[in-house]
Amino acid sequence: MIPLILFGWAYQSGKQFLSQEIPLVDSIMQLRVDITATHSIIHEYVEGHQTIEVADVTALIEKIQADAQAIHQGYVQMGDVSGIISRPHFLQVENDEMKHAVEELTAYLLEYREKLAQLVEDDVIHDDYFKSAEWAAAELDHEIHQQFSKSLENQPTLFAALFTVWVIMLLLMLNLLRKSRIAHAIEFEKNMKLAQALEHSGSSIIITDTNAIIEYVNAAFCSMTGYERSEVIGKKTSILNSGSQSPKFYEKLWQVIGRGKVWHKELINRKRDGSHFPVVMSIAPIFNKQNQITNFIASQEDMSDFEALEEKLYKSQKLETAGILAGGIAHDFNNALTAIKANALMLERKPEDRAAVLKRSSVINQVCDMAAKHIHQLLKFVRNETLEMSPVSLNACMKTACEMASMGSQDGVSISTELPEHDLTVCWNEVQAQQIMINLINNSVHAVQNVESPWVKVAVSCFTATPEFTKRHEEMHERHYACISVKDNGYGIPEDKLQNIFEVFFTTKAVGEGTGLGLSMAHGAITKVGGIIEVASQPGRGTEFRIFLPLHNQVESIAAS
Repeated sequence: MIPLILFGWAYQSGKQFLSQEIPLVDSIMQLRVDITATHSIIHEYVEGHQTIEVADVTALIEKIQADAQAIHQGYVQMGDVSGIISRPHFLQVENDEMKHAVEELTAYLLEYREKLAQLVEDDVIHDDYFKSAEWAAAELDHEIHQQFSKSLENQPTLFAALFTVWVIMLLLMLNLLRKSRIAHAIEFEKNMKLAQALEHSGSSIIITDTNAIIEYVNAAFCSMTGYERSEVIGKKTSILNSGSQSPKFYEKLWQVIGRGKVWHKELINRKRDGSHFPVVMSIAPIFNKQNQITNFIASQEDMSDFEALEEKLYKSQKLETAGILAGGIAHDFNNALTAIKANALMLERKPEDRAAVLKRSSVINQVCDMAAKHIHQLLKFVRNETLEMSPVSLNACMKTACEMASMGSQDGVSISTELPEHDLTVCWNEVQAQQIMINLINNSVHAVQNVESPWVKVAVSCFTATPEFTKRHEEMHERHYACISVKDNGYGIPEDKLQNIFEVFFTTKAVGEGTGLGLSMAHGAITKVGGIIEVASQPGRGTEFRIFLPLHNQVESIAAS
């Protein structure tokens, strides 16, 4: 477009030049012709001994005046074309001289128009007026021709410059087109790679609009769910809803992604054949150039194999915990047997003393009841195979966990509890909760070895989320939580190891003292029920684990607390 504009400008400037300069030259020539003609007519009348009419002289004078005035004012005429043009500034001097000479000539002729014949016969110097006017008009004509010639000479230069500019612009455009083609090719290749990556990704990929209408699914999605592309394109993502999640779950999901945040959680989806399968899903918004959300992209991983592995991990860690409990129970059981044997011996010595027999029998019954309670707890812990979630009373659960943990703890370690007056309830598996607490307490007991006045404290409280907490854990959307704290005054955890403590098989204990399964299993189990676990520790000053769980009944639990 730029070369076309330049050529248009050059054409219009040349056209304007020709439309102004040429009529101006023609007007000057007309003036010169009229002056010469007037001069000649006067002489012809005189030489022919004819009378010069005043009216004829007046007409000739008026014509000369009109020509000069038109040139001076910029009004030109060429044939049928007439109009006002801008007088070139470089002709100012010549124009003024021409005007002055013509004014003197016309003034002279008007003054002596009745005596012109006599003046011509007497050969007075009126010829000087004509010559002066003719000379001034000739000078103006000469200057216009010179400027006209220069302009004509400049036109090829102008067109050459424009042609050069046009060539340069053409080359620049070709270069830009080449770069644009290369950029488009690179962008196309990049998009093709992204498309291939999405299509052949091992993760199930879903792209929807802002109303959850499916626009794209990859091959992994079809393989995972059993749906064909044609069956889901244009449908809502609710076709995957298994009913295992509450409407509130999905309401929170839309709140997160609607704010432009990434949502990441585990859930249960439904396949085409109606069967359910666990997935871990991430949903991220897609923005346009105006930073508006146009689509959502979701990736999901089938967690069936992972859950089987997690189940093995859970059982392995439970066996480890059961071994610890068995050791503690064996110790208590030996104590119970010793007490039973001692009281039986006392009965043998005084079988006739009825009061002593009743007293010893009562002690034996109490010891047996205590031993039976321990055995019952251990059997309940070991035999529980299913992880069914149900409302769990934290006060009762923490008491049982502390009792069982104290069976295997070393003497001299104080394990205390701080429980709220009004019980808090969470949705959890009671045995799994006890297993996690026993593991955390045992870790704390291990950490306070060789510490003067060792202690472990278990506390339960109601926690109200703060802005710092919400910013730190964007996936937590409740206002109130149950907080379980396990704190000790042990040797602490080095700062460089804090970020790794929830990894599988990672342990700070010496070789043979820990498997590294407890904390990783606890982290996974707590996350699955919608909670989080945090750790704070300082070497030499102790460690605190804090578990935050959504309250089972927010309104009742908050009112009670």
